[in-house]
Amino acid sequence: MKLKLLKIIFAIFIISNLSFGQSKSPFLINNELFELPGKWKHIGKIESSAQWGFANEKLKLTLLINVRKPENFEFYNKELSEFDFLNNFYVWETEFWGKDDQNVEIEKIETNEQEKFIIWRLKIVDKNIESFIFSGIRNNKLIGISLSDNNKKEPKSRTEKIEFLKKIYFKN
Repeated sequence: MKLKLLKIIFAIFIISNLSFGQSKSPFLINNELFELPGKWKHIGKIESSAQWGFANEKLKLTLLINVRKPENFEFYNKELSEFDFLNNFYVWETEFWGKDDQNVEIEKIETNEQEKFIIWRLKIVDKNIESFIFSGIRNNKLIGISLSDNNKKEPKSRTEKIEFLKKIYFKN
């Protein structure tokens, strides 16, 4: 009787995994696990910024993810709190994007000192490129996730983009 019950439970487990399998695409980047919802494909790496690129053809979304040690940045100071370092990183990034190009819009959307993250938006106006960017500190590492919505007919709303980034970062 126990063997029969075990077979039934095993069959249910196998069937549920086959029918619901691949609901997330796991990727390990510098020993940090990211579980991207749906089917994602690794499309390359930008060496200069240590960003890994991913695309979801069905959702028409592109992600760039990087995981770096804070010590690797010129403005790192071991006396800074993780959140102060994160703020310095935000300033450094936005100064980089805004220095030469007058056609850039930068908007800080959300800051959370307790959970150590900043969400911001970067728009390169003349190229009509917009990215929503999540910068956070987790496991003593700086994590950046940049989302670009390539769906011209039905783009995700601003709120959906922000929630999507949080879902990836917090592994919900």
